Amino acid sequence: MDRESRAYGREERMKAIAEKVRKQKEKEEREDREFYEKVTSGWRWKLFLTSVVVCTLMAILTTIDTLADGKTRKMAKNEWRDDTGWIWDMHKVVQVEGYMFAPHIRDWIDNDEESFSITYSPIFQTGKWLNYDIVDEETGKLRRSHSEFRWRSLLGWFPFFQLFALIPLFTFFYKRQNSFFNFLRMGSIGLIFPGTLIALYFLIF
Repeated sequence: MDRESRAYGREERMKAIAEKVRKQKEKEEREDREFYEKVTSGWRWKLFLTSVVVCTLMAILTTIDTLADGKTRKMAKNEWRDDTGWIWDMHKVVQVEGYMFAPHIRDWIDNDEESFSITYSPIFQTGKWLNYDIVDEETGKLRRSHSEFRWRSLLGWFPFFQLFALIPLFTFFYKRQNSFFNFLRMGSIGLIFPGTLIALYFLIF
């Protein structure tokens, strides 16, 4: 009888433990579900959707600005200057309208100072290319034309910036009730969205 009682007692304890584990699991699942519903509704979700729209638009617009050119404007000699304040081995630093271009010295020697022009991006209208001719020093005849992409330009980060800016869109389509989705969502709102706004500021100003 004692043996049966002990066996019964162990069985009851095991049932109690199993019930406790089950309730704990249900509680965690309920809390996860409530948290998921909380972050995918209301102002938090609207803020995330705003980051999706802004970042996706920036990815599209900067892709167009990178792959396509806008207008080209001829420049007078006083509109550009050789910035001697910079010491950069084998490169010249040229300032145009506040934009910095850094052609290699081989692409700078014997340039025709009357041939300079600047090409802008089609959407944000920022300086993109510095164009000029290289002439023969003795004859003055055209040897070749050179176009120099703007140094330290956001457009030079293609396609890395675009992939970075598309993470919120990927997160929107991924949308799962798990920690990875929440990690992506928080990263989109806290890092990628403000980073994209900063990039937009530097593109415009």
